[in-house]
Amino acid sequence: MRSKICIVTGSRAEYDLLKPVILKLQSDEEIECDLVVTGSHLEESFGNTVSEIDRDEVRVTEKIKIPMDSDTKLDMARSVAAGIEKFAEYFNDNVYDMLIVLGDRFEIYAVAIAAAMLSIPIAHLYGGDTTEGAVDEYMRHGITKMSYLHFTSAEEYRKRVIQLGEDPQRVFNVGSLGVENCMKLPLMELDELNASLATELKEVSYAVVTYHPVTMENGSVKWQTDELIRAMSDMDELSYIITLSNADAGGRYINEKWKEEASRHDNWTVIPSLGAVRYLSAVKYSAFVLGNSSSGISEVPSMKVPTVNIGDRQKGRIMADSVISCDPSSDSIKSAMIKALSPEFKEIAQNTVSPFGDGNTSERIVSEIKRTLKNGEIDLKKKFYDIIS
Repeated sequence: MRSKICIVTGSRAEYDLLKPVILKLQSDEEIECDLVVTGSHLEESFGNTVSEIDRDEVRVTEKIKIPMDSDTKLDMARSVAAGIEKFAEYFNDNVYDMLIVLGDRFEIYAVAIAAAMLSIPIAHLYGGDTTEGAVDEYMRHGITKMSYLHFTSAEEYRKRVIQLGEDPQRVFNVGSLGVENCMKLPLMELDELNASLATELKEVSYAVVTYHPVTMENGSVKWQTDELIRAMSDMDELSYIITLSNADAGGRYINEKWKEEASRHDNWTVIPSLGAVRYLSAVKYSAFVLGNSSSGISEVPSMKVPTVNIGDRQKGRIMADSVISCDPSSDSIKSAMIKALSPEFKEIAQNTVSPFGDGNTSERIVSEIKRTLKNGEIDLKKKFYDIIS
């Protein structure tokens, strides 16, 4: 009998990372792999990115919509509550041998709670990381404690998962799926990218911008967004490709500001979602990546492109030499942008070695999941692994 696996995706960024794992499992004759879509994928205001999955011809088993109607922390909490209820019902009606989830977002937290309560073994990608500026921090660690298999992107993160009490035999440093995408996806030529975006970009004459709310800071989203806009406006010799924020509290405000400002700047192009190929292609020819997205930390260094990382959202992550971190003030952002454009720093970026693996991540993940399921060795009565000094 084939093992039955469920993968849940709730956002464009996490789907792009999961895609090689999904494709491998859905084409494996020994596995029946369902894909359930939820979260911002199903929201028009965030680009209705389920359409990107459809264009990839990836088989979607179920679409589970949870309320994401507003822009406050209370609404995030309500979304978690609704997600737990809806996914508990789904998992009660659909029995799985394993659930695969990636990351730390609130909708994935809800999915993990529902699965754990119904005794579905969870394979979690990218525990052990830290993001001190986002509520994702404790949701990530919570998912770790609910999970059975753990796949981390760096050895330091593997050690942290073990520090949380997980048995080292179930914790695997496999590297980053984002690095795998950078190395293996066929990227577009610059003229193809321009045609796709209806732009006239020239190589290293623009920045790729993604900015999300810093959810552990109350009331900061408006002034921080305004400071970023001021810095970009001052550096008007560059063009900007801007992707929309995620569905965290404050994300809608950021997105409305991008649309408003784009109407005033001929050199700004706002795209709800680029998808993996267009995003990485845009990064490839850019001068630098700007904002506070995890992709600037985990993926962009492997492409030898500088990252300007703003504020505390990604604070605590391993940072490659090609990442410039700065305060969220316009002066600090502008100084970091100027540094990223310098010949000296471009050389540093060119010589940067990514700390997140060699590009064979999906193969390692699938192999370990299949081995675990085949051996039938899953015991959800986990013992806390104590580290004895």
